[in-house]
Amino acid sequence: MNKQFFLFIITCISLTIKAQDNSSQQEAERKKAMEASMKVELKEGWVSKGAVGLDLGQLANINPYVGGGSNRLGLGGAIAYTAKLKRKLLSWNSELNFNLSTQRIGSGTLASGSKDRIPFEKALDLFTLSSNLAYKVKEGSNWAYSADLFLLSQLLGSYQDSANKKIYLSELNTAPFNTSLVSKFFAPANITVGLGIKYQKHDNWYAFLSPVALKAIVIADQNVANLGFHGTEKNSDGSYKKSRVGIGALARAGYNVKLWNRVNFGSELLLSTDYFDNPQNIDVNWINNIRLEIFKGLNLNFGLNAFYDDNKTNYISDRNAVGGITVQGKAVNWIQQLLLVYNRNF
Repeated sequence: MNKQFFLFIITCISLTIKAQDNSSQQEAERKKAMEASMKVELKEGWVSKGAVGLDLGQLANINPYVGGGSNRLGLGGAIAYTAKLKRKLLSWNSELNFNLSTQRIGSGTLASGSKDRIPFEKALDLFTLSSNLAYKVKEGSNWAYSADLFLLSQLLGSYQDSANKKIYLSELNTAPFNTSLVSKFFAPANITVGLGIKYQKHDNWYAFLSPVALKAIVIADQNVANLGFHGTEKNSDGSYKKSRVGIGALARAGYNVKLWNRVNFGSELLLSTDYFDNPQNIDVNWINNIRLEIFKGLNLNFGLNAFYDDNKTNYISDRNAVGGITVQGKAVNWIQQLLLVYNRNF
């Protein structure tokens, strides 16, 4: 009886060991399959992502009592699209951004007998395209030969009122609201292209340096160019050139990080200069964004951007002046924006 019981125990132990071996083998196979599936997800190719943010404010005040306010309609939004390509030693990252904000306060016509309605005022109109192409020096290297592109322009026309200096989305010809076109799509457009070297050790930051970079100001409309404050040179007949091209150095760096699982911070800085036109004066494009994830797909975005071009003229803000601006001059253009953004990958 004891001998049979002993044989039974030995048999159970053998079966248990064999089962454990089979289990370990199955686990190894599962792990191998999982790693293989992960490799499929991380395979080289295109990755794209899009985000849409909307800003809508509406107020109807019908038959208001004296001093009770006016109708208001505010519209705005932001669209961002990024695309990335990775093929062995080659990588290509591109980003497209649109930002637009406008509002109309009040309703009806501008004056008695006028057909012009109270117009939409423009608060923000910004269009940027950023692209970087890099080819690694060798496999596993953090250094790459690189080409970089940055374009800055706007989407819609801007019509400035001669009376209060406000910017509208449409032309007005009702006194004292007489407007003139001061800018529109690709009038002007600032374009920077550089060839150089890129260093990127980690995915969340990079640095690019180009000793030979081209910076151009393009104005597609001659009437806009003739205003004389978009950075092009004056001709002998009094008109202004529709383009300006300079050669200089370009430095660009970007950084992004995720904090506390719900907060993302991204910053990108572009510095450029012209070797033959006041090289000590640096042009700056600095774009910053903080994104707070409220829940999946919905985020609160805070943006703060700074732009300075030594060849361009800006309006100088003054809270005590008519329209909030005074003279024209060289100054840093600061743009701050707060948006609820819905992200959708496509």
